[in-house]
Amino acid sequence: MNIVLITAHDAGHYVQPYGIPVDTPHMMRFAREGVLFRKAFCAAPTCGPSRAAMLTGQTPHEMGMYGLPGGDGWKIDDYGKHLVNQLNRHDYETVLCGVQHEASHAEHFPEIAYQRVLEREAPAREQDGEWYPESINKLEAFLATRDDPRPFFLSVGIDEPHRDNLPRPELNLHGKSDRFTKTRFYDPEKLDWRYTAPLPWLPDLPDIRKDVESYFEGVRILDEYVGRILYALKHNGLEGNTLVILTSDHGVEFSGGKKTLSDAGTRVMLMMRGPSGSPLRGGNVIEGQVQHLDLYPTLCELLHLEVPHPLSGKSLLPLVTGQTQQLHEAVFAEQTYHGGPEPLRSVRTERYKYIRRVGDTGNRMRHDGPTATLLETLGWYDRPLGHEELFDLVLDPMEACNRAADPAYADIKAELSARLEQWMAETGDPFPSGVFPPIPATVNEPS
Repeated sequence: MNIVLITAHDAGHYVQPYGIPVDTPHMMRFAREGVLFRKAFCAAPTCGPSRAAMLTGQTPHEMGMYGLPGGDGWKIDDYGKHLVNQLNRHDYETVLCGVQHEASHAEHFPEIAYQRVLEREAPAREQDGEWYPESINKLEAFLATRDDPRPFFLSVGIDEPHRDNLPRPELNLHGKSDRFTKTRFYDPEKLDWRYTAPLPWLPDLPDIRKDVESYFEGVRILDEYVGRILYALKHNGLEGNTLVILTSDHGVEFSGGKKTLSDAGTRVMLMMRGPSGSPLRGGNVIEGQVQHLDLYPTLCELLHLEVPHPLSGKSLLPLVTGQTQQLHEAVFAEQTYHGGPEPLRSVRTERYKYIRRVGDTGNRMRHDGPTATLLETLGWYDRPLGHEELFDLVLDPMEACNRAADPAYADIKAELSARLEQWMAETGDPFPSGVFPPIPATVNEPS
């Protein structure tokens, strides 16, 4: 069985199959052909820790990816845990097209032993591990011309709808984070945002609606890329023997999303379509909570692989086949670094979420783009939120009313606090001590 893992950058779950008012026909059709997990969550709301967790099956603090690789120097403690290195040992052809965020790009990530990195192939890019306008062409050529008899694992890292935070002058992208694309030019001023609503937790202001419509344009570009991948699989006779996984690394790059442990920061789209005859087909929608951490054990079960190291998730198959209605009574998430520190931990049940922070103010991590610039002037950041937050997700789905000090919720808070403490103890999390490994890039700097 072939595997195609498509990971969007900063998309969260804000796409049409989750009821969002943006037209994404390819993703919509894919959802109706496969299985959609309604409440899926990442392990961390930033790129490196989230992707490393998904592809090792362990939480960030269990495998050492506390922050971004590359300039900050964070690494997985043992790259033998990485799914690609596991599949190499089982005679898979492993291929990367586009973004990876689990190792440094500058070192050409030798720790992750992809047998082919399409960006390195002619015409080669100076820096690989990124998504370029021609990445989709290379992907289509790979699927059309491969003659390797082995099954393949193809990781497709699409940059959309990440903000254009890196200048690409050849594309007229200036890197000011006002567009949600790193591969296309469009003018946000020419988009019709008059009838666009803000994201649900944000105020209804013209500049924010304009920014949201720009996000939707990035999602539409993402959908086009997804459609081309699915078309190539079908027309090269590969659809019937390929598992396709479509997800995002974490939440959207808006204030209150990415870099926070709100649902807007940790909830992700997760859709899967299995080969012909697979239970991962048929337009099934799963309501129970699941995690990125569940993908590794699911693949181990589907591919009949031994579990190579302790995993923090569970196979999704009992949920898909109806053997159980609930895989996780609670899911956990964490944040420690994204550049600078803002340590947070959370536990989420179907009804409640409990968040604990080391400091007493938040959000400390700033976001890119015009929405964040506007909200910073209005006092969004560095508010006295306290060491603990408790939200009733039924009565307060936007997580706006902190019940941590409410006597009516005292028993719930105590239960969730104890559950979080137990999880941290079982997984060796340094959070209770308040002392974390230093950013590796700073260790050897002169004092």
